[in-house]
Amino acid sequence: MASIKTSQWATTCFTRALNIQYPIVQAPCAGHTGADLIASVSNAGGLGSLGAGMIPPPQLRETIQRIREKTDKPFSVNLFCRTTAPPSTQELDQHYPATDDILNEIRVDLGIPIPTEYKLRSPSFDDQVQVLLEEQVPVVSFTFGLLPEEASEQFRKAGTYLIGTATTVQEALVLAGLADPKDSTRKADAIVAQGLEAGGHRGSFLSGSGPYHEQKSTAQLVQAIRSASKDYPLPILAAGGITTGDDLYTALHDWKADGAVLGTLFMLATESSTPKAHKDYLLTTAKNSESKITRTLTGRRVRAYPNKLMQRIEERAGQEEMIPPYDVQSSKTKDIVAYATSHGIQDYMALLSGVNAPVAATYTNHGTLSAADILNKLVADVNKKVAN
Repeated sequence: MASIKTSQWATTCFTRALNIQYPIVQAPCAGHTGADLIASVSNAGGLGSLGAGMIPPPQLRETIQRIREKTDKPFSVNLFCRTTAPPSTQELDQHYPATDDILNEIRVDLGIPIPTEYKLRSPSFDDQVQVLLEEQVPVVSFTFGLLPEEASEQFRKAGTYLIGTATTVQEALVLAGLADPKDSTRKADAIVAQGLEAGGHRGSFLSGSGPYHEQKSTAQLVQAIRSASKDYPLPILAAGGITTGDDLYTALHDWKADGAVLGTLFMLATESSTPKAHKDYLLTTAKNSESKITRTLTGRRVRAYPNKLMQRIEERAGQEEMIPPYDVQSSKTKDIVAYATSHGIQDYMALLSGVNAPVAATYTNHGTLSAADILNKLVADVNKKVAN
């Protein structure tokens, strides 16, 4: 009896589409995901994901090939989309007193040089797409917007499964081809419903007022998207705050999600590339603080733990409107974050995380479990809930 029920919870329209065993996705946390982690998750029956938003094309190709050496199972690569053209060199070098002056003060305090010019944090999107097509990546997820029409068509022709990110019902309707009566083209094959509890960057790409534009908790967002798209449903993957087997069961059983995306939990896996100082913070200090959503670190809304970097920018910039957009701010903070990360200076790192890092620390036995151990523990806990 229990085995039949187990088969039922683990088999969804999402797992059938990708031919994977469990509706469990390791979130593509950029900077924290490498070949070992991704392959481990995929080999254990989930969907491993590479956060490629900041990876140059040659390194991206090498990483994909390393993943293929370690697994023959499906895996995903995540891309950062753009809603506007990248800034020119002149725009990138423009001085923003509210943020640039404090960043230079921080550089002096840390003993690192003040840049004479800035370079984009994100590599060429078109070149990244070309690598994914040439390497025949089976699943491509995307955030910050929609895939350009040409790239979307290329992936479609290649048979690539596409997963888009929505932080509101309206964004989900756009991805599902339900927002415009004149355009019913699906922009994705599945939708990540990114609730407010989710760590890392918000995938938002639309602004507006009204209930369909509201930012919601993960539970509210999944159920609202399901209700709004019931006549033309896509697989909905719950993302944000899902940290234990009980959470996973709730997402699948109560919220009626077709899968779940877990980030912070897998950032603590033994194979993750999460920097040691970042992992140490999540395992120890995080229990004494709360993560928050801010634009200070990169110019886009991101959930992270407060530290001196965040606080000093907030104090000087005041209103969020004074913080430059993503391409500018992320290019100007990256040298500080990189230096702090390499030297283990938590006060000036980007301590990205979801809301439940202390729970994740406990669930992973204080970061001692492998990705496969974590996934198997999730499955075992859901099986117990189903059996009871």
